[in-house]
Amino acid sequence: MKLLRNFLVLLIAFFLMAPGNVLAQSSASLDRLVSQIESMFPPLEGYVIEVEGSGLTLDLKQGMPVKPGDRLKLIRYGRELFHPVTKKKIGRKETDLGEIEVLEVRKDFSRARALDPTVLPKEGDGVRSAFQKLSFLVAPPQVKSKKKINIDRLRFNLESRLNQHPRFEVPAFDLGLWMIDEKLNIKSALQSENLKKLRNKVDASFILVPSVRTVKGKMALNYKLISAVDGSLKKQANIMSDDLPAQDAPRERERRTQSSFQQKQDLFKFVGKQEFPYEVIDFDVGDLNGDGKNEFVLIDRYRIMIFENKKGILKRISTVKTSKTSNHFLAVDVADINGNGRDEIFVTNQVGDTLQSFALETKPGQKGFHYIWKEAKHYFRVMRPMGKKPVLMSQSPGFQNPFQGPIKKIIFKNGKYQQGPELNTPKVYGRHFILYGLTQQDLNGNGITETIMLDNNYHLRVYSSKGRLVVKSSDYYGHDPRLIDVGVKEEIAGVVRQGEPVRFKGRLQFVKMGDIRYLLLPKNENAGGGYLDRLVIVENSGLALLRLTGEGFEKAFESSKQKGFLAAFRVIPKKQGAGVYVLRVDKSLLSKKAFSTLSSYEWPAR
Repeated sequence: MKLLRNFLVLLIAFFLMAPGNVLAQSSASLDRLVSQIESMFPPLEGYVIEVEGSGLTLDLKQGMPVKPGDRLKLIRYGRELFHPVTKKKIGRKETDLGEIEVLEVRKDFSRARALDPTVLPKEGDGVRSAFQKLSFLVAPPQVKSKKKINIDRLRFNLESRLNQHPRFEVPAFDLGLWMIDEKLNIKSALQSENLKKLRNKVDASFILVPSVRTVKGKMALNYKLISAVDGSLKKQANIMSDDLPAQDAPRERERRTQSSFQQKQDLFKFVGKQEFPYEVIDFDVGDLNGDGKNEFVLIDRYRIMIFENKKGILKRISTVKTSKTSNHFLAVDVADINGNGRDEIFVTNQVGDTLQSFALETKPGQKGFHYIWKEAKHYFRVMRPMGKKPVLMSQSPGFQNPFQGPIKKIIFKNGKYQQGPELNTPKVYGRHFILYGLTQQDLNGNGITETIMLDNNYHLRVYSSKGRLVVKSSDYYGHDPRLIDVGVKEEIAGVVRQGEPVRFKGRLQFVKMGDIRYLLLPKNENAGGGYLDRLVIVENSGLALLRLTGEGFEKAFESSKQKGFLAAFRVIPKKQGAGVYVLRVDKSLLSKKAFSTLSSYEWPAR
């Protein structure tokens, strides 16, 4: 049965990799779609036609989008305003007087009252609905055409167009991934009990369900606008598309969400590689004994192996073994957090369905490595912002799910490690930030950090300090096939009873070479090219470099693709240039046998 399942996985991957045309929906088509939706929610405007004491009579009547309890703005109109050059009338001066509450809606008029008793309304004053943000979730597009459709690109274009409208927003929540997690299709997701589950996850007004089909030889974008509250259909329409235009151009960060990057020149060259006949889970580099020279720390499932670099060849100098049957290492990080001049080794360790992480350090005059922190119930990850000291981040496991609660810094105080302040991550609807695949950096040089992360659908995202999405790549990064299942309960039969595993996400590192800043991140090329959210079969991998510009990011370089998935990487600055080290793991899908390759590159200063 297991072999059959693996065969089906490979078969699915084969079909998903088949070449085909890609649909990139035109801007005009999407603009028409947004305009049609906008027409459904016109701002409500009217006038005060009579004032009787504290009561107001309005010219709003039955059939208009108004009901008892609604609050409207009360406006005093003034003189007309004219453009100084064209002399055309552009409106009237307005003074906000406060709010009124609608009490009753009749056939030809409405009754209302002013909420502020000191306000003195008069006939001819205007009333207007307050500015209201409408939030939309975009479902994965359904394809009813023989043409090959890039559904991820189409969905991203739809989200981008909606986000550009001043009254519309798209929460940072992946509806498609949620449906997969809940084992739902779009029909079952719209059932009342599942909509209730969805509302507990994200605040949304409507669900947009797009589909593409062929009508009389032409492509048509069909959409259904459905209430996220009760599942009722609000609108359905077709929009014809006469052509298949190119994808959207890169976007300026200051104005809208950037989606694509342009590639520039080669940056570094291959030097050599070293192979290991087992799976290396992770590695990091640091000065462990304070002598000014870096050591390499590699981990497999239960061993910490320390190497020194001898003329480009790693030679093992020490090994720390733990119980092979109970320990399951997830990650290793190296940094001097306690400030004694010697880097500590922080190992994130899973024992059963709990975390028992620990830290090691050398001691002057003593051989080997010693435990300085045991049974820490935290995930560890070191963040290295440019121009600042490394920061050790931590996050706690949940009772039912691998990650819970905010990311917190680890500080060393009064001779011991402890969780300190929370990392300032943006508050985004439905977004569960985890410390893996995340870093923070001052990108604009204004002293304000932004959050850079890989999302659950393998796109690179950048959030401003206020939570605004300023970058979402159309390219896919990460795609790590490994899962973190801490806290996930499972019966013997293999049925998951509570919680879901979380996909592991690799490091993101910023590096400054001369006056140029780069973001380095893993890029695993998987079967399906991004279509598979939960099923990840990595064919080969490389290291992607994005150059940071005043307008966002542009592609700078990608290392040559090698077989296996990219498990970890590190860039080590030198006096001239830097050394780059990339760890790949080639693991057989059927036999589960694995071997690892640590490739080294030279990044010369320019």
